[in-house]
Amino acid sequence: MSAYSADHQDAVELVDDACQRLFDMWCESRSVIPLGYLLHCWPLPDKRRASVQRLADGMRELSRADPDALGGRIWPVICDLVLHIDELLLYRRM
Repeated sequence: MSAYSADHQDAVELVDDACQRLFDMWCESRSVIPLGYLLHCWPLPDKRRASVQRLADGMRELSRADPDALGGRIWPVICDLVLHIDELLLYRRM
């Protein structure tokens, strides 16, 4: 496995970890609207750019439709997710 492949795999795992934390938090609080947005695009069906972009688009749409869902203890997890998505989409060729 090349260093690029390993770095890419690590970044995808970090995205998955952040999504899992969001899933757990939204399940715990029974926040069905954010869960619906998340489950529309996660788990990622593959590690390709289009799948990661779909996740980014879904979270962006959630931020417009229900901005209150991203506050409080969710905010740091969303920041981590955005950071890792940006790393995959902006700084890496997929």
